[in-house]
Amino acid sequence: MTPDWVSRVRSRFADRPADRIPESDCGIRAAVTLVLRSPREIGGSPEVLLVRRAEVTGDPWSGHVALPGGRRDPEDADLVDTARRETREETDLRLERRDYLGRLAEIHPRSEHLPSICVTPFVAWLADDQEVRVNRELSGHVWVPVTALSDPSYRSTLIREAPSNREFPAIDFEGHVIWGLTFAILEDFLQALGELPRVDG
Repeated sequence: MTPDWVSRVRSRFADRPADRIPESDCGIRAAVTLVLRSPREIGGSPEVLLVRRAEVTGDPWSGHVALPGGRRDPEDADLVDTARRETREETDLRLERRDYLGRLAEIHPRSEHLPSICVTPFVAWLADDQEVRVNRELSGHVWVPVTALSDPSYRSTLIREAPSNREFPAIDFEGHVIWGLTFAILEDFLQALGELPRVDG
C-alpha cells in the first residue's frame, strides 16, 4: 500500500469536523479503533477489522460484532491512548499514535438498557503485517473489505424481539451481523471516506 493512499484518507478526516459530545452528557468515556489494512488480493479493497464479543451474561454487548475498544482508564493520557491500549489488549495489535488517521463522530447510545457511555471512534492504519490474537473478552475476528460495507447485497435487517422488539438496519457479511453502535460508526466512516481512493499497491 502506498503512503499516498494513506495520506489521502488522512486528509479526508482532517477536513471533516467530528461531532463532539459535552463531558457533562457522558457518564463514561470509551474509545474504539476502526483498524484498516492493505487488501489481501490484487485489486481488492482495504479491509476493516471487526471482532466478536464473547458471550457474557449481563453484558449488553454480549456476542456482538464490534470494533476493538473499551472504557477510558484514568491512566490513559487521552482517548487515542484508550483506543490504542484497548486494541492491544483485545487483539494484540500494536498501533502507534502516528498510525491514527483521524476520528469519527462521537456516539452516545440512548437506551434504558445501556449505560450512559460516550464512544469516540478512531480510524487507524495497520502498516505492518501483524497477526490478530484475540483475548478472553472476544470469541473471534474477521477482516471485511471496505467495499462490502456499502454493497447492497450485504445489507439486511436485524429484528430484536427482546428487550426492544424493534428492527435495525444491518450488514450481514458471511454470517457476521453488524448492527447498532458499530453499524452507525461504519456508516459515518463510509460517509467521511466518500469515494474510496484507488489502491495502487
